[in-house]
Amino acid sequence: MKTQHSLQLSLVTLACLAFFQSHAGAQTAATPPAAATPDAQALPGVKVVGDRDIGLRAERASSTTKGSTPLMQTPMSVQVVPQALVEDRQANTLREALETVSGVFAGSTSVHEDIIVRGFPVYDSYRNGVKTRRFGPTELANAERVEVLKGPSSTQFGRGDISGMFNVVTKKPQADTYVSLQQQIGSEDFLQTHLDATGALNPDKTLLYRFNAVYEDAGSFRDFIDTKRYFIAPTLSWRPNADVQFNLELEHANHDSPIDRGIVAVGERPADVPRSRNLGESFTGHENRSTLLSLDGSQKLDATWTLRQNLMLEHARGEGLEYQHELVDGERTIGRIPRRIQQRDVDTQFVSLELAGTPQWGGLGHDFVVGVDHARSKGRFDFWEGELDPTIPGFLLDIHQPAYTGIVPETPVHGLDVTNRSRAWGVYAQDQIRLTPEWQLLLGGRYDNARQTSDDHLAGSVSKAHDKRFSPRVGIVFSPAAWWSLYGSYTESLSDANAGTLASGAALDPIVGKQYEIGFKAETLDKRLFTTVALYQLTKQNIVVPDAQNPGYAVQLGEARSRGLEWDMGGRVTPHLNLTASYAYTQTEVTRDAAGPESTEGNRLYGVPRHAVKLFARWDQQAGGSAGLSLGAGMVALSEQEVDAQNSARIPGYARFDLMAAYKWRNSGLRWTAQLNLLNADDKTYYLPSGSRHEIAFGRPRTVLASLRAEY
Repeated sequence: MKTQHSLQLSLVTLACLAFFQSHAGAQTAATPPAAATPDAQALPGVKVVGDRDIGLRAERASSTTKGSTPLMQTPMSVQVVPQALVEDRQANTLREALETVSGVFAGSTSVHEDIIVRGFPVYDSYRNGVKTRRFGPTELANAERVEVLKGPSSTQFGRGDISGMFNVVTKKPQADTYVSLQQQIGSEDFLQTHLDATGALNPDKTLLYRFNAVYEDAGSFRDFIDTKRYFIAPTLSWRPNADVQFNLELEHANHDSPIDRGIVAVGERPADVPRSRNLGESFTGHENRSTLLSLDGSQKLDATWTLRQNLMLEHARGEGLEYQHELVDGERTIGRIPRRIQQRDVDTQFVSLELAGTPQWGGLGHDFVVGVDHARSKGRFDFWEGELDPTIPGFLLDIHQPAYTGIVPETPVHGLDVTNRSRAWGVYAQDQIRLTPEWQLLLGGRYDNARQTSDDHLAGSVSKAHDKRFSPRVGIVFSPAAWWSLYGSYTESLSDANAGTLASGAALDPIVGKQYEIGFKAETLDKRLFTTVALYQLTKQNIVVPDAQNPGYAVQLGEARSRGLEWDMGGRVTPHLNLTASYAYTQTEVTRDAAGPESTEGNRLYGVPRHAVKLFARWDQQAGGSAGLSLGAGMVALSEQEVDAQNSARIPGYARFDLMAAYKWRNSGLRWTAQLNLLNADDKTYYLPSGSRHEIAFGRPRTVLASLRAEY
């Protein structure tokens, strides 16, 4: 039935593409030629697409760096994943889009992104510089690009994960009409349809719109896992003149897919079971719904100063039924506890005001920004669990010969009923000063004042946290020529007040940290090829990881350190060859922990390979890749990883290869792209860690994705 349903939807989409073609062709035919020459027969309705560098380095990333100084002269490591690379690799999630960036690793799938940067997990993503708290995957359907800031970001953005941040820059409305319709089909009954349309709503083109929508219906190589999701993102822009701009954006996402807890480790390795083996049941499921409304605006006050404001409201809700499991005999039998997620709600409000400019003070050039922001959030978490009773049918399961019950279990135990509230405000300033033509100094600082209250309705207790801290950033850049620079920086950071509790019921201390970094940046004179090398040491205190002995709770390791070397390069090697490549050497260690038999001091952090090599290359028949044949190949190679903080088991290293082929042509007023991607071409078996030996995910097996896109 599912295959038939997917086929019907595919036929509907292809019919729309055919109508799209005939309609565009009719419009083109109705437009008289300017002259009777071959050049005059060109199709004016087609959107002209320029060169598509998959390793494109943006000149600036102001929503990530908070300044207007070119990235080449900023004392921080920022990598940009352009839309062309996302499209070529057919990346449908943030995790997939970041696979080419050095020092970034994906963990197992869950309600969070589970992405590790410079040795530490990052749980939140940013959207146009504002942190989101949604559940489920970050949508890329309306993403223009993804910017990755390595290391602490609290000086610019306040409390957050201090090892890095992912900032999704959304597509903005354009004055010229553009419509794109894409249909994807693939292995395991995968079906995805994507619409992107933009243009003007009035003759003087001061009011613009953009609309992105995605529908996905997919199976999985994992038993009992099916996914249905849809996403819509309408945007309105008002641009009355060159100095004023406002964007009103709405996003609504619905993601319906079971939580897959993966498999367990047996001894020091993942269990030897088929990749399809699911240790849950067919009736499990989980639904995430999120709605986001944002209003951002900018007013250019004069040639030097610009005033910016941002407002975001977000509501996220999740509910479902899952199984949590744990190996009980050390060999093949697990104990399963059903958990009903009755309520997982988070409401967030954010507002900011920012003044930015490039004044001349004291005879020196400045890139200055000062701002204030305020955020509030409320989260309600209500979970019910089954009883810890081996006599209950389905409680014990043989991982090699599972006997599924098919019976929806009872969940009579009220395991968690907590309401978390937070309120925070911050004020920040940053100034990059050009001391001489060769030397620049960056000084930044932020003061955060945050309160968090956690009401445990079951225990009848209330825990409170009030965190105040000043976080400085200091950097220096030496750039004797426009095409290369050396930099060094020191940053301190305050992370979020740790959500959750210890098994004892006590509140968690906030994460704090500091980082030292030196680096080298260079690009060719025509800016077609760039490279970045960074050496860093990042230290975090009060790190939170899952409590292996008490599922649903967390433990704090005390202090851990990550040291590493990262190298990224990308751009156009020749007129016909694009390349993005990276290497990371990451050394992690728990440097301080409580004494005792369970101490993790001296252990490596989970999910972090010592060595990682990533690359993707594309050859174009026509320079720039806007027409004709394109062929691509990619690789991800990671060394061995630890599965948990206790280093009780390891995940083997692996190398995975991907292939792609695309052909682009113009016909009847449309630009067409037919593409085929072969992911994990050699069908390598590999694993993704979660921080627990009881939850290890399989990586995707060999997968075929085919797509057809029409653009007008």
